[in-house]
Amino acid sequence: MSRIRVDVLGEGQHPSERMIAVTTASGTRENVMVDRRSIRNNNEIEIGYPVASEGDRYLIELPRETTTGQWRVWVKQSDVFESEKLLA
Repeated sequence: MSRIRVDVLGEGQHPSERMIAVTTASGTRENVMVDRRSIRNNNEIEIGYPVASEGDRYLIELPRETTTGQWRVWVKQSDVFESEKLLA
C-alpha cells in the first residue's frame, strides 16, 4: 500500500473524525473527512496503489469523497510513499 502526507485541519463532525487536506499536483488543497485512526503519527494516510501515472504525477483514490465531490486527485509523485511492508 502507498501513503501520502496530509495536513490535519481539525476535528470532524463526529469525535472519531478529522478534517484533513491533501495537496494536489496543481497546488490546490482538497479537504477530506477521515476516521482519526487512519492518520499515522507523521500525518500520513494510506491511499492504496496509484490508479494512473502521467509524467511526475500520480492519480490516487482517497479513502472518502472530498468536500468538492472528488474521489480521485492528481498528486506529485514525490508526495507518495511506499509502505515499509512493500520494501521488506
